[in-house]
Amino acid sequence: MTTKAAAPHVDRSDPLIVPDSEHHIGMSIRGELKLFFADGETLNCADVRGMSAVRAAKEVTALPDGRPSIVVTRLMTHFHSNETGLLIQQNPSRVNVGRLSGVRKGGPEALLPGNASFDQYLMLSLRGHIYVNLDPLIMAAEGITEFPPIGVTFLSQTPTLFYDIEDLDGGITATEPKDAVARLALASQSVCGSHLTHYIDMPEQSI
Repeated sequence: MTTKAAAPHVDRSDPLIVPDSEHHIGMSIRGELKLFFADGETLNCADVRGMSAVRAAKEVTALPDGRPSIVVTRLMTHFHSNETGLLIQQNPSRVNVGRLSGVRKGGPEALLPGNASFDQYLMLSLRGHIYVNLDPLIMAAEGITEFPPIGVTFLSQTPTLFYDIEDLDGGITATEPKDAVARLALASQSVCGSHLTHYIDMPEQSI
């Protein structure tokens, strides 16, 4: 099997490329990414970079106000920090779904500019422990002019708590904390804009 890394050959500002598309991208996170531990410790995560993959649905629906909207599924999230040892991965037991909605009325041609929001369920690996969030980390950005939305600022909408999987009944598949106590939280307003480092063209597989 071979893959090719190359610059994109499509216009990412063209809204008509969004429906039924799949994108694999290499990124780094600019700004501050902070973890707050239950004992009061704060960890600043620097040098965070990795990869992400998203797939847009085929169907574009209309919101009640006439704006177009499309479901976007996050297929893969993988970030790491060599400085702190933090590893961020997508929780494979939870569905990570988002939505892109145009800011003006119309069909698929009005998907951009648009607003995007993602519900993310993650696994944070740090210092020999794995932590997961049971409520979604809701990340949103407004005024997106390209798809995938790279180079814009995504902010978390609410503080998000993470639990040690050893404390959860069901581990990474748990959906309720029951008696478990949250061990850390991801900073609610410190996840800054992602920066496109490279776009990965995924051609048809060949063996």
